[in-house]
Amino acid sequence: MNEILTNEEIDTLLQMFRNEGGAVETAPTSPFAVTTAPVDARVVSKIDLLKPNRLGREQLRGLWRYFESAGKLMSATISDKLRLETACDCVAVEQLRFASWLEHLPGPVVIYVLQMEPFKLPCLLTASTSLLYGAVDRILGGSGKVSKVPRDFTAAEHTVAEALVGPCLDRICESLLEVVPLKWTVQNRFCNPSLAQILPSQEVVLSIYFQAAGDFMIGDLRLIIPFVAIEPLLERFCRDGDKVVAPGAMRASVANTVRSVPLDLAVRLGDARIRLKHLLQLQPGDVVPLSARLGQPAVGHVQGKPKFTAHVGRIGNRFGIQIADVMAD
Repeated sequence: MNEILTNEEIDTLLQMFRNEGGAVETAPTSPFAVTTAPVDARVVSKIDLLKPNRLGREQLRGLWRYFESAGKLMSATISDKLRLETACDCVAVEQLRFASWLEHLPGPVVIYVLQMEPFKLPCLLTASTSLLYGAVDRILGGSGKVSKVPRDFTAAEHTVAEALVGPCLDRICESLLEVVPLKWTVQNRFCNPSLAQILPSQEVVLSIYFQAAGDFMIGDLRLIIPFVAIEPLLERFCRDGDKVVAPGAMRASVANTVRSVPLDLAVRLGDARIRLKHLLQLQPGDVVPLSARLGQPAVGHVQGKPKFTAHVGRIGNRFGIQIADVMAD
């Protein structure tokens, strides 16, 4: 069998791809007369082949819920440590390659290399130096308003800063407790981003972005978790995720729930329209003519909306109504 394509066969294949799988014209018999189709230069959509797609939308939503809870816990912790009303929100949960994360790493930052057991690979936590330096000043009794932030921290400043970073990590672990019990330890800390290359550049990581903002302090905390570490836990994160329910499947459950909801029922015997001066002159015994005729069914209203017609009667020594007809919606 001849496995080498001829020029005519190659041209035919190229024409087939240009026509996007359409009908292919028969190749001319002459080897010199080759018909080529015009090239379609339209771009339908650009595809980034390096962009990771390990996590689906539902999985990202499931992860977001847990880290959103962590942000709320961190708000109370930061406010307590700094004696300053501070809000901490989870503003982004995304997947990207480690090289891309390093490339867009904002600076200056303090970088913590973490060992979060039972994860095998190390994790990273970054914090804005402006936030940490203001926190150090605040913890030591200052106002927290700093005009100049150093690019590097001393060992003593790192120790004081961990009085805030440590409890924040505790709150993150606390929010993930029902998924996986984590125990963190700081392996290293530095301010030089070039030292943060602790994972392979093409390693897919999960990036969680927290933003803290107070009266005059603002900064961010970013947590990096390798995808291979969190991959076995994805089902646990998404077990409370959104589920697709067939139309009408929840009808019985909803009906059982709403049957016990109390409703206001009122019966309108009739209407009257009089002037204000006549209303003020009414005395006991006066008769006000109504629009309804004698014997005409009254209108029953449910939650203020007409629902049925009814005849007014007596049940023992109480008034009652007998349903005559149900009004169409």
